[in-house]
Amino acid sequence: MVTLRQLTYKNIIFDLGNVLVKLDEQATMRGFEKLGMDRYEHVRENPKALRLFQGMGIGLVSDREFFDGFRKLTGSQASDEQITEATNAMLRYIPNEKKRILLALRSAGYKTFLLSNTINLHWRYCRDKLFPMDSFTVNDYFDYTFLSQEMHMKKPDDEIFQAVIAQAAIRPEETLFIDDLEVNCAAAERNGLHSFQNEQFDDWVDVLCMSL
Repeated sequence: MVTLRQLTYKNIIFDLGNVLVKLDEQATMRGFEKLGMDRYEHVRENPKALRLFQGMGIGLVSDREFFDGFRKLTGSQASDEQITEATNAMLRYIPNEKKRILLALRSAGYKTFLLSNTINLHWRYCRDKLFPMDSFTVNDYFDYTFLSQEMHMKKPDDEIFQAVIAQAAIRPEETLFIDDLEVNCAAAERNGLHSFQNEQFDDWVDVLCMSL
């Protein structure tokens, strides 16, 4: 049973990666290497690959364009399925405990939202494979999901925070934003939200819960 702390907030906005979903970015880089990409520690070290990801992240590059762009970049004949599998390899799991906390928050009357810089391939995998628990789906955990590729904007730009505040019809001073990146937390604060930087995967659990 989840026991929530007495919170001063009415609304909580969650990031996805390394807040809800455990990430292993090296798993994706190893997968890309097997498909013909040179060895990199992170995709940002490869400008051409980074442009593909950034374009997908704001909805300007389609899945088809991403697959074709990857094959051109690596000179490989990798299938769409192989590229998808490597791209999603970084997405490890969402602990059931965290799903139960989200359900408990909503049951207690808090409004919960997701705000993520993500791509279609990652989001579909999370939605279909990682979020389901018993009879619950992603729609049971959040009042609304805000995704960069659908909004055509991204964190830490001010415009995405302003859009979330307006569309969710929330008061910034009543809202907690949880993200693993300092730059995104700073942007949230700049737009009137309270923020918590989730430096370790389970940090936010201790902030919101007395015990699990």
